Amino acid sequence: MARGTADRLDYRRAGGRVTAADGSAYMEPTKGYASYGILHFTAPAADGEISGRSGVATGGVQLDTARGDTAATEKVEYEGAAGFVRSATPVDASGPGYRVQGNGLLARADGSAVQLVRGVRGSLEMEARR
Repeated sequence: MARGTADRLDYRRAGGRVTAADGSAYMEPTKGYASYGILHFTAPAADGEISGRSGVATGGVQLDTARGDTAATEKVEYEGAAGFVRSATPVDASGPGYRVQGNGLLARADGSAVQLVRGVRGSLEMEARR
C-alpha cells in the first residue's frame, strides 16, 4: 500500500511524466523493509516517469520510519526497472542503536541490501554479550 500528497502535481499522460512539489508519501512495505514499519518520505521536488518506473527526488529528501529510523540526503534516484535506490550526495541516517553518515547510498528497492558508500563513519551500539 502506498499513498501520497503534494502541494502541486503535474501529470502528462502522453509521456507518463509526473512532477510534484512539496510531496509526501507513505508506504507500508511487505518484504525487505517490513521490519521498519510504515515508511514516510518527503521531498521539496520530485520528477518521475510512470512507464519507466523511475524518478528523482531533490531539495532535501527525508525518510522517517515507524521503527524510529531517519535518513536525510539532498537527492535520491529510483530505478524501478533495475530495482535500485541511489544517492550520490551525503547521507545522514540514524535509528535504534546506530548513527551513520556516508557520501552516497546504494540500496536494493526490495530492501535486501542497503549500503552507504564512498566513505562511511558512525557509531553502533552493540548489546552486551551474555
